[in-house]
Amino acid sequence: MLAATQEGVCGVDVDGVITFANPAAARLLERPLEQLVGAGLHDVVHGAAASEQGVPCPVAECVRHEATHRSEDMFLRPDGSSFPVDFTSTPIVDDGNRVGAVVTFRDATEHHRALEYYGQVVRLTAREAAQREVVHQLQEAVRPPIPVVAGVDLAVHYLPADPSLPTGGDLYDWQVLPGGDLHLAVIDVLGKGVPATKDALTVVHALRLLVLEGWPMDRLVGRADELLRAHNPDLVATVVVARYSPSTGRLLLAGAGHPPALIVSPEGSVREMSAPGVALGWPEAGSFEVVDVTLDRGDTLILYTDGLVEARRDIVQGLSDLTELAARTATYPVRHLPRILVERALAGADRSDDTLALALRRRVPPVEAGQKALGPFEHRFSALLAAIPVARHLFGAWLRHQPIDETDREDMLVVASELCTNAVRAASPAARACALRAWRDGDALVVEAEDDGPGFGGPASGPDQLPEPMQTSGRGLFLVQSLVDEFTVAARSDGGGAIVRCVKHEVFPR
Repeated sequence: MLAATQEGVCGVDVDGVITFANPAAARLLERPLEQLVGAGLHDVVHGAAASEQGVPCPVAECVRHEATHRSEDMFLRPDGSSFPVDFTSTPIVDDGNRVGAVVTFRDATEHHRALEYYGQVVRLTAREAAQREVVHQLQEAVRPPIPVVAGVDLAVHYLPADPSLPTGGDLYDWQVLPGGDLHLAVIDVLGKGVPATKDALTVVHALRLLVLEGWPMDRLVGRADELLRAHNPDLVATVVVARYSPSTGRLLLAGAGHPPALIVSPEGSVREMSAPGVALGWPEAGSFEVVDVTLDRGDTLILYTDGLVEARRDIVQGLSDLTELAARTATYPVRHLPRILVERALAGADRSDDTLALALRRRVPPVEAGQKALGPFEHRFSALLAAIPVARHLFGAWLRHQPIDETDREDMLVVASELCTNAVRAASPAARACALRAWRDGDALVVEAEDDGPGFGGPASGPDQLPEPMQTSGRGLFLVQSLVDEFTVAARSDGGGAIVRCVKHEVFPR
């Protein structure tokens, strides 16, 4: 039974109290909800009233977890000091889920001190959330969105040296030029924090302006140094600039003191492409030569800053490790490749520099091999886990008779398996409640799964947002989004289920 003492609610924020704790406490204490909502955070539950009503705590929800604590560090003040609190904690349970706690303090002084501390925590949490939003908006302002270019996969990942300074001197740029070529630049400015970001943006805009004015690649970096030196003589930066033609695969590279680019084949062979030159801000800054290469189908260009290879204080070994890692991840989806390279290369390292990695992969359809493709595929099955391997086997047999690459076959087999699993979980027990279909659409392969369940809104996280570590669902659809170019969820025309469709382009010969 609850003691007749002052009580308050701790452990959930104000919205949580209003949404969950008040209704749960109302049911627990058999008091009108309006009385609790009007009381606010400080008096959500009043022990005297509970004691007067003689309402016992349900064993399944409260008594089992009830415990009395006394701790010297249970409540910490913002200045780092602590004060002891003698209290009883009883969980508030809503539909079987613990959503808060009724905390009974042995005297009113401790009650008010704890609530005062909790109010400070709420305010600090709100302030930190506002600061994170400002930082996010700043990052979005200085980092251009990924351009949509046919036959090109692009991705980038940035990791600051200091998490408290989420912007720095490592920056990138990618722009589609009027003629259809793609302009790429990776800049590493000496310095950290917002001042370095400002300098890096200056370099980005200078290079972009000169490219749009038509300056040749061999004079681009030198001319940029002349412009920047006049306005910011203290700026020092390494640069690599690339111009890529999606239609031909031709790639031009010009550098200025930057680490060598890597070109990785689908088979895992890696070529270092050095674009020598003198860094911006140094005497005679500019490029010594322009590297001219052609990317083959499936080749991946990797540009990065020196933080990726210097973290272990041995540049030669760092470059060797990166080359080996790039070879092992040659067939990984580009969307997540830069993140994987950064996280694996820096695992366990004592970092002191910002790090950025950018990847570009050439995607074009395979050459016609004369193999005749099968017609559309369709398989209906019941919502049983045992039916998923059968559907996967039949779809795999169909894929083996399609004129597509083995890597694409493996990827789309994974996609189909995850879609079938999702359909089985959503479908009704009716016979043949699920369906798996696939067909060719030009150079694209379309795969869709259908169920007769209530439908859903798709994965909780976006294609570039990793699922939360404790998230219990959505990982399969996150994997699917990583392997395809288009992902859509729609209701069936009769309103009795959902259809999940995935499209992967540049799969079939044109």
